[in-house]
Amino acid sequence: MTSDEPTSGVDGKSLCSTHIDLLENLDSTLKMIISKISESGFSIWIVGGAVRDSLSEISLHDFDLASDATPSQLMQIFPSSIPTGIAFGTITIPSQGDFGDIEITTLRKDGTYFDRRRPESVRFGTSLLEDLNRRDFKINAMAIDPINLLFYDPHGGRKDLESGILSAVGEASQRLEEDGLRIMRAYRFMCHDSGPFIPDENLSQALIDSVQNLDSISRERIWMEFSTLLSYQNVSEVLQRMVDDGVMNYVIPGCNDVLGIDNCNFEGITGYNLMIGRLSLLLKSFDEETVTQILNELLVSNKVRNSVTSIRKRIGIIPNTESKGCLRRYRIALGGDLVAQMSAERGNSLEESDKLRTELSLLPPLSGGNEPLVSGSDILSRLEIEPGPLLGEVKQWLFRIQVENDISDSDSVWEKAESLGFIDRPLGEHRMWV
Repeated sequence: MTSDEPTSGVDGKSLCSTHIDLLENLDSTLKMIISKISESGFSIWIVGGAVRDSLSEISLHDFDLASDATPSQLMQIFPSSIPTGIAFGTITIPSQGDFGDIEITTLRKDGTYFDRRRPESVRFGTSLLEDLNRRDFKINAMAIDPINLLFYDPHGGRKDLESGILSAVGEASQRLEEDGLRIMRAYRFMCHDSGPFIPDENLSQALIDSVQNLDSISRERIWMEFSTLLSYQNVSEVLQRMVDDGVMNYVIPGCNDVLGIDNCNFEGITGYNLMIGRLSLLLKSFDEETVTQILNELLVSNKVRNSVTSIRKRIGIIPNTESKGCLRRYRIALGGDLVAQMSAERGNSLEESDKLRTELSLLPPLSGGNEPLVSGSDILSRLEIEPGPLLGEVKQWLFRIQVENDISDSDSVWEKAESLGFIDRPLGEHRMWV
């Protein structure tokens, strides 16, 4: 592949071996996109997270491209592309490759930001330097030219990356004034897997001075950044910094206790379950009405809401690890929330949680499966009762008996119930767990 020297506006350096490896291992879709744009007479650069994270030798989760071709020109080159953000120069090319759909954004220079969210005008350009100048942090203002094999780093992002420093491109207060969400992005990057990063003096002060810029940002966008932050490995120092800087009041108002939050992490846990466990622990001390209000304002999904609401109530209510029956009931009751509950429990009490997690890992599958062996129709027929609340309670109680005693067939469930003195009503608690 060959092309003329791109209009970069900044001197490039030869690629390091890491970036050469990155280019050599691109999937076929990305190679095709890069080739087509270059062959059409335009320049193309790899920008953003892929440049940064490859230098940190961590897994790449997205792959963004920038070009001096306009959105309309790009859509002519790729007729199947989608104008996902065409007003801001972004099109999306559907892909089944390693990174999913690929976004390409035309080089641009933003006008004045009128609402601390979006620029009032966008001018498409041909200067890579102008495009990199508008980015938030130096670690995100690097680019790779995959055609001419050049690396562009006009603001010293690689040095920040190696030093563990987070600094803004240009004046920190101006960057945060342009887009208030950059405040949340700053805290997220402090504990990003490519770091951790410590903000420099200018950014540190600007984060405190500019905190009110978050008033202009929707709580939903704030939640998107915060939920990602909670999925990283070590976050307690950053969360404490958010509390001290006054930022936490825009996420979880009144949350001042982040003790134990790093303990929620353990080997093998997914980022999603870690996020759920940590959020549940952060909300543990709030009353139910306040929790509902916080989750409503953040516009979390119903899935997140349901899990967090249940998990936070159970924190500290753990089974007797010496009782296999209790462990079985606990496991079946928590279902898909079990791992996230273990995460929250670990943040609450490290030693007890690890012991519980070990015992649960040794517990074999239930002999009778994870569903009730005794059906509602069986109960109606056997007890000669009418459908109603009693039916549900009896069914739940019999299922509890089944799980606690690891029973494998329905006849044995009835026999066990009768041996306990059952006639037609549950004997004691009918719920599997609290």
